[in-house]
Amino acid sequence: MKYLFGPVNSRRLGLSLGVDLVPAKICNFDCIYCEVGPTTGLTLRRAEYEPTAEVIAELEEYFTGLESGGGVSPQVVTLTASGEPTLHSGIGRIISYLKGRTELPVVVLTNGSLLTDPQVRLDLMGADIVAPSLDSARPESYALVNRPSPRSPAPEELIEGLAAFTEEFGGEVWLEILLVEGVNDSEADIAALVAAVARIRPNRIQLSTVVRPPAGVSTPVRV
Repeated sequence: MKYLFGPVNSRRLGLSLGVDLVPAKICNFDCIYCEVGPTTGLTLRRAEYEPTAEVIAELEEYFTGLESGGGVSPQVVTLTASGEPTLHSGIGRIISYLKGRTELPVVVLTNGSLLTDPQVRLDLMGADIVAPSLDSARPESYALVNRPSPRSPAPEELIEGLAAFTEEFGGEVWLEILLVEGVNDSEADIAALVAAVARIRPNRIQLSTVVRPPAGVSTPVRV
């Protein structure tokens, strides 16, 4: 299938059916640890990067196959991407379809930065779990670890967006923090993250380090 992958075993989610909403690699970050590789399209522009109707049709084909006894049933459906999934302007429609089609929990993996946009927060309201990232609450280390596009929100704005979403959202927020040695793990970084978490009030905090080959240094094309 073109947009679906798996089900795959996820450390966090169990057996997960992945839905890839954005081609490699459209993102507003160029994180030094990204396993997908360097960002080639560094952008904050929301668009229908993959046809929403085609994604839904492929999901329908998958669920119809399961009902006919084909394949292995996943435990969750995870909206992710080879970039940033909330850049896909049809993500709300896809979540709405899933909630009407299956009882499986719907999970969204995101870098969290677009949650500053009320429309993005609204688009995600139908999900069961949203797992955003927050790797730094300080401008200096944020620039080093996430390498955001020029118009991406500053850490203070990003934290406010996460806090607003957590307050509005009826599901669970699992905040992921990834530490890179010598980049965002100083005492000042940890203290700033602790203060940010207290404002965001997620249901869970998932602390990670790099375990897969990271992207390293890249030169993205800004679009």
